[in-house]
Amino acid sequence: MTRPSTQERRKKIRTRIPRMIRVRPSEPMLEDFDEILPTLNAARNSVYFVPQNGIFALNMRLFVTYPYASDPGSINQEFLGAVTRVDKLPGNKQGVAVELLMPIFVGTRETIR
Repeated sequence: MTRPSTQERRKKIRTRIPRMIRVRPSEPMLEDFDEILPTLNAARNSVYFVPQNGIFALNMRLFVTYPYASDPGSINQEFLGAVTRVDKLPGNKQGVAVELLMPIFVGTRETIR
């Protein structure tokens, strides 16, 4: 019996080099969180990570700073993201995949004349 080939569905190449990200809810919740943690893998428009808390759910909206650095002068880009997959992992943990939907511009932009 032959197994059907598994076709890669990802549109962008993933890197397995950990990058630091900051994740927090985009809407008020009963349980507020703000986590800074490494990714397990990432692409230009998505990240996959294992959070400390287990409150992530499918389609949940998040603010994701990717990549994140706390050094003075760091340029951190924040995105609005949506949880696209939640994996159950050993030790009562979750693996969370987030699609980065759009960048969020903070601050003022100069008017083009």
